[in-house]
Amino acid sequence: MAAVLSPAPSSRPGLAPHRPPAPRPVLRVIDGGRSSTAMAPVYRRRRIVAALALATVIVLAVMAAEAGRDLAAGWAAPVPATIEGRTVVVEAAPGDTLWTVARRVRPTGDVRPVVEAMLSERGSAELQVGDAVRVPAG
Repeated sequence: MAAVLSPAPSSRPGLAPHRPPAPRPVLRVIDGGRSSTAMAPVYRRRRIVAALALATVIVLAVMAAEAGRDLAAGWAAPVPATIEGRTVVVEAAPGDTLWTVARRVRPTGDVRPVVEAMLSERGSAELQVGDAVRVPAG
């Protein structure tokens, strides 16, 4: 539904003082636009498209979460190394950790594999003073 304001022609007030002022414009209602029954199929299609878009976003979010979880599982702690070959037994001193013991036996290079091997054999990173710790020497 629409409304149209159509003013009636009138003269300017300064030119014709003897004429009465023009009446107010008449507001007439005319048919137009679309009714709710005509728009129902449009609304239905819009709702279907919105629901499909939402479902697509949800599916993509779930797939991204699963991919992220799989990627994070790949970053999990590596399979611990086992102690093979020659080993050295070191007595733990006060304040020692597996890292300091491994560094004592292998002063240069990467000690992470050594620490992982000691951790897998011991099952715990806790050291008590006087503990005998097997350390790979190679």
